[in-house]
Amino acid sequence: MAIFFSLYDQYRIFKQRQKFYNLYGYRLDLENPRSFNEKIIWRKVFDRNPLFPLLQDKYKARGYVVDKLGKEEGEGILVPLLFVTEDPEEIPFDDLPEEYIIKPNHGSGWHIIVEKGNPARPKEIVSKCRKWLRKTYGRSRMEWAYSSIAPLIMVEKLLKDSQGDLVPDFKFHVFNGRIEWVFILNDRFGEPSGARYDINFNRMDSSFSKYNEATEIIKPQGFEKMVDIAERLAGSLDYVRVDMYNVGGKIYFGEFTIYPSSGLNKMDRAMDLYMGRKLELDLRFARFFHHCYKFSI
Repeated sequence: MAIFFSLYDQYRIFKQRQKFYNLYGYRLDLENPRSFNEKIIWRKVFDRNPLFPLLQDKYKARGYVVDKLGKEEGEGILVPLLFVTEDPEEIPFDDLPEEYIIKPNHGSGWHIIVEKGNPARPKEIVSKCRKWLRKTYGRSRMEWAYSSIAPLIMVEKLLKDSQGDLVPDFKFHVFNGRIEWVFILNDRFGEPSGARYDINFNRMDSSFSKYNEATEIIKPQGFEKMVDIAERLAGSLDYVRVDMYNVGGKIYFGEFTIYPSSGLNKMDRAMDLYMGRKLELDLRFARFFHHCYKFSI
């Protein structure tokens, strides 16, 4: 079955091609994608796996984790949810602990951190939350999975280590149920740095990352358990990134990512192709395309 894109969609695909060419210096091939970034953009444009919106919904993803792991184990790795609402005016600021994080369920990179050195400013928080709720995240970048998520505001416990620092973010890249590597990101809201490791915690090349190279990272207690959980959560998906945290050996689930860097993760061609070979696209939910979408650049 052929599909015909609207003029707006044709324009958005043209912009994807333009950005891709400006970043990489070669044309985006959506008919025969080979590199990792090409395949992620192909996924945005064509893959309509009904599981994707659920995974990208930060609130519903919690239920998915429980379904996959079972009630006891699944609920045991969820970050404590302090409050959730459709109306930010309802946030009970006076009843919340001294430190927490506020974020919407339907976006990425949107957050407000409340901590000892940065106390809550209710009016500003409510105003920002309202702006979030009015937006459809990823529309201009064709990130389809966000389009049908019913917006909510979530308030979660702020995870810190014994020194009072935000805990690192463990980003497990899972291809067809198998972890190929984990990227560990430190100080993600401040001056981020990171490093890439395999599942045996051997350091790997991470020169393609947009973050500064981190110093050597000590293998955390329970790392093997994190690997096991990430692979079980990923299931049979062709690719998903499973983000988790480790607080002194206590494991927490963070979120799922299906469009990393929206398919515009700057890296050299060899690395992009290497990662692309790892991603064998699942075509079961692909919508077919007509040549009318194609633009040269």
